[in-house]
Amino acid sequence: MTVAFDFYRLKNGVRVVLVSMAGVESVAVGVYVETGSRYETETNNGISHFLEHMAFKGTKLLPTTRDTSKLEALGAIQNAWTDVDGTAYWCKIPADKWREGLGVVKELALYPTIPVKDLEIERGVILEEFRRREDRPDELAGEKLMETMFPNHGLGMATLGREAVIKSVGQKDFLEYHGRQYVAGRIVVALAGKIGERIKGKVQAQIEEWFGGLAKARGEDFERWGGRQKEPKIGIRHKELAAQAHIELAVPGVTVSDPRRHALTLITAHLGQGLSSRLFEELREKQGVCYAVHAGEARWGDTGVWSVYAGLNIDKLEKAVAGIITEVKKIKEIKLTNKELAAAREKVRGPLLFSAENPVHQMDWYAKQVLDRPEEVLTYDQVIDRLMAIDIQEVQKVAQSIFVKDKLNLAIVGPVSSDRSEKLKSLLKL
Repeated sequence: MTVAFDFYRLKNGVRVVLVSMAGVESVAVGVYVETGSRYETETNNGISHFLEHMAFKGTKLLPTTRDTSKLEALGAIQNAWTDVDGTAYWCKIPADKWREGLGVVKELALYPTIPVKDLEIERGVILEEFRRREDRPDELAGEKLMETMFPNHGLGMATLGREAVIKSVGQKDFLEYHGRQYVAGRIVVALAGKIGERIKGKVQAQIEEWFGGLAKARGEDFERWGGRQKEPKIGIRHKELAAQAHIELAVPGVTVSDPRRHALTLITAHLGQGLSSRLFEELREKQGVCYAVHAGEARWGDTGVWSVYAGLNIDKLEKAVAGIITEVKKIKEIKLTNKELAAAREKVRGPLLFSAENPVHQMDWYAKQVLDRPEEVLTYDQVIDRLMAIDIQEVQKVAQSIFVKDKLNLAIVGPVSSDRSEKLKSLLKL
């Protein structure tokens, strides 16, 4: 699965990554910006996501929503997203239309006009997203976890933002934030797909023309997380859910550059990915304490989160929490078998191979690395090689370093009274 990619910087600091893929007839084109909800404050929490929406309302050369969506008439799929530490505008388009695709995502990222006539309409759309979120308690549990783990910090704020901010933010606020954060030093231009040597030079020249003239600037960085957890923490959001509860049990994880991240990926796969995972087999199939359970990770430049989500009957809450902790403790105390390690490796390798067949995933794979870790951009093959080199001893060593005493966090959304907190807290021991 050899893939050729080029990573370089323009003189003003714009990062560029071009990924050439054989056997495809499309190109994924994206402009990524190194800003998101963790770059916000309480007074503008939600502006990153709202701005992403507003970009589609009109730009300098594409003044209406009909103009910003014109790529669909060329056979393209186009979209955008906002996350904790990044925002992206992208499309997947037939390879012979790459210039049109890049032209539109360039406009969305660099030149939104924030039309006042559309602002109130989109404000209502965002507020509807708030109401939809209220109907998704699993998402609320994730937000409660971040709030619990990172109090009074950008990481603890929701990407969707604060309702008061959404109701009050105006055109001037958007343009000020955009002018500060959407600058050369925070931008990555990424293309992946049918980019042969014949057109690569044209692509590079077009990127230089459209992005090379941006002023050299870096914008404002986020506040690094420096907290040190000294005891287990619990966050509860009372919500009537017909006797259901949604929980996230978590510990601080690893950063995007931590060498332990590859072994932790295998631990996540073994414990909590799929029907054959240890958590699913033990908690759902054998004990019947939950209807859904899985593990996951998030990583940033300064910290990370390793977590387990479970959806369950409220009467089985304590048993489920205890059961998850028991399985986490086992991986610290009992080494995986050769068979278990081999299965974990393949659980990770297979989806990587599948996703590498998609230009959108290739674009995302390299662009996010260039955003987060430009000093070490790894190919799919290099990551797979590192995973395959991890042995049983390393897995256990990493588990022992991550799953440590007093680092547990429990977030709960459901009809849970606060008087259960002490009993639950007594269970939070590794």
